[in-house]
Amino acid sequence: MVKVDDVLKTIDSNENFSSEFKEDMKYLLVLLTQKIPRLDLETLNSKLVDLKIKATDNQYMTKMPTKYVESENTIYINLSESSKDYDYRYLLTRELLLLQTYKDDVTKPRYDNFTPIYEGYASICANNLIGNEGSLNSYEDEEITVNLLGRIVGLESLEELFYNNNQNLLLDNLNKAGVKKDQFRKLLDLMNYNLSARNNERGKSMLSSIQRELINMFVNKNLTKEEIENFRENLYGNNTVFGNKNKYEGVTPVIYATFDNATINNLDTKKTKTM
Repeated sequence: MVKVDDVLKTIDSNENFSSEFKEDMKYLLVLLTQKIPRLDLETLNSKLVDLKIKATDNQYMTKMPTKYVESENTIYINLSESSKDYDYRYLLTRELLLLQTYKDDVTKPRYDNFTPIYEGYASICANNLIGNEGSLNSYEDEEITVNLLGRIVGLESLEELFYNNNQNLLLDNLNKAGVKKDQFRKLLDLMNYNLSARNNERGKSMLSSIQRELINMFVNKNLTKEEIENFRENLYGNNTVFGNKNKYEGVTPVIYATFDNATINNLDTKKTKTM
């Protein structure tokens, strides 16, 4: 079994890292292992043996500030974004968390169609662990979406997907919540298009459409008053958490109204069926 000290030694032995960068990586690794017992140290240790950090000005690779390329085991830093107000300590923490989803174990393949869920979960974890002192957040949509999805399937199923690449609990909980496979497939398609469109500047955020799908999935459940209130509160999360209080100000009331109407209609239907 790989232990923290093993990974720290691996970081020290990586000739691609500067001394200063090694210290930063070791600090983050210790912090992550203290806070996240489920972190896959075996995968991290394997990747960190020869992980490279490179700068790129290739606009076709990504519009995001950082990007991991598995085939090269390289984290690229986008030079065209480097002058903007990103917190690179936060971004590096995200990349470390995501790194352990690319497992060498062939029995635990990474589900590429779940990429927006991986991205959102890693962003939430990084934000909770070290915060994000930059004014920019490229994965705000994914954070909000994963936050809402967790209200439907439960946090444990998201953890199982992220740390073990195991989708079974998530799919089981969706089924128990009355969500059909086609519904979830449509949600994933929207989430993936939304992420890739922003990445390649093909279009604006599709978060409102994604939230409508999540609302339809959520109201299938037998809901308590507390569940309804929590979901409504998290439709745009606490915007201060995501670093942008005003970004969704104009559309929030519309989504709230959509949710309230869907909830009322669903509850009325269930009352009628039980009469």
